[in-house]
Amino acid sequence: MAYSHNIKQAQQQQQQAAMVDDAGVYLPTGPGDAQRMELLNMPGDGSDVWLDVRAVQLYLQISLTSIYKLIHQGEMPAVKLGTKTIRVNRRALEEYLKRATVAGEVVAA
Repeated sequence: MAYSHNIKQAQQQQQQAAMVDDAGVYLPTGPGDAQRMELLNMPGDGSDVWLDVRAVQLYLQISLTSIYKLIHQGEMPAVKLGTKTIRVNRRALEEYLKRATVAGEVVAA
């Protein structure tokens, strides 16, 4: 019985480390996530709002790896500033999501 308890404890620690709840939703619990969520919810068309990859992750509820893959494949519009900084325009992200939706169904990336 102690063995199954250790497995549950390890799974809970992994969930906390990945900031994922029981439903697999990425939680805004990291440093700066509250500010990222504010950027996502700003009024207007979003053309003047630039999101980092973590903000896009919070918005789309997918892994960072998947987001980087979409960016590097050219499917998701983004700009690279310097050697490590990647930003996604909120309006361009919303347009990308509209293009990815076909007849009410989301096309798998």
